[in-house]
Amino acid sequence: MTDGVPRSGDLPPGHDEEDPYADVDVETLPDWWRENVERFRAHRMRPYRPPAFADGTVLPGRVRELESELDVEIRLQKRIGPDEQEEGWTVVVDDEPVTGVDRVRTEEGRSVYSISADEFERLVREAVE
Repeated sequence: MTDGVPRSGDLPPGHDEEDPYADVDVETLPDWWRENVERFRAHRMRPYRPPAFADGTVLPGRVRELESELDVEIRLQKRIGPDEQEEGWTVVVDDEPVTGVDRVRTEEGRSVYSISADEFERLVREAVE
């Protein structure tokens, strides 16, 4: 990270100060994760960093587990309103809105949602009951 100093526009494509996969055998990652790492590399983008919950739990993994266990479809859907107060993200389970959440994009390019993995799971389970 750059201690709040913005990235220079002069950096080459794909340049990143850190390689989050330097000590990782990418072949051991789940298919969806490995495929994204490979796509980002092929397009000379900064390293793929999967979206996460506020507690750091990787979001796609938890979502896939819940979808499989509960036999539902879960989406995080962008909500756009006439002013910024109404914008944000909505957790949607089988086309039914469950709750609103905020999302921030970190300096490294990771999306972080303002809800813990446990709270997310609790809300999804309640929506299914």
